Amino acid sequence: MRRRGVTLPELLLALSLFGMVGTLVVVVLRRTEDATRLQAQQIDVRQNLRIAAGFFPIELRELDASDEDLVVMGPTALTIRAQRQLAVLCRPPVSGLTPGSLVLTIRDTPRAGLRDFNPAGDSLLILSDGDPGTPDDDAWATGSFGPLAADFCPDGSRGRRFTATLRQLAGRTGPVWGITSGAPVLGFEIVGYRLYRSSEDNRWYIGQQIAGDLQPVLGPVTSDGLAFTYLDSGGVPVSERARVAMIGLRVSAPTARRVRDAQGRLGQPLDSVVAVVWLRNNRRF
Repeated sequence: MRRRGVTLPELLLALSLFGMVGTLVVVVLRRTEDATRLQAQQIDVRQNLRIAAGFFPIELRELDASDEDLVVMGPTALTIRAQRQLAVLCRPPVSGLTPGSLVLTIRDTPRAGLRDFNPAGDSLLILSDGDPGTPDDDAWATGSFGPLAADFCPDGSRGRRFTATLRQLAGRTGPVWGITSGAPVLGFEIVGYRLYRSSEDNRWYIGQQIAGDLQPVLGPVTSDGLAFTYLDSGGVPVSERARVAMIGLRVSAPTARRVRDAQGRLGQPLDSVVAVVWLRNNRRF
């Protein structure tokens, strides 16, 4: 038998076919890689925004504008009086050694909050029932407090004692300020949230500021990635703090890296979360 080899045209045709198949495989693999990278970046952005959607409503929903919980309002920054603890007085207060000071005892249980009381940075809100026979029956007394010490309540349950220095309430008299056993005691701190640009990577972040210490809590976001709007109960924008019944929130964030879309264009896709939070004890005007 005579054997016949491969001719040059056949070899060129085979190489061309292999080249076309290889090119198609590379294109498919590249598109799959781009789609995977895009999907991973979008998941990261949405997880980032999910934090904003869960965190901010919890923080804002506890505010009462009529009680001055909104300290400073801005389009990209908000400073609030954020509640951190809730406890209950288990005995009537006793006048302290200095004017305006009271010795208070709170129950260990029930007690709730994100963390324990911190006299170094927290302040107090204590509900006052007012003087008997006066029309202004309920108001919150504010002030600072000192270290906590172990104590017992009249029923024998465990409690904690501390000395608080309160600000005088308008129209209130008497050494006990209208504060009685069973009054709720709130611990709060002044917290600011604002948009800022990091000097380290030149990106924009949402930061939390407490006593001058600014820490990033969300980001990176866009240069306009945080926006607050302040609305009354009818949804009309207002600038007076006491009239705010709702706070609108928008957070926008890009992908951390540049990725290619389905058309092959390189960029950083954006995503946003929008929410409207009703404040507690909001009033109709």
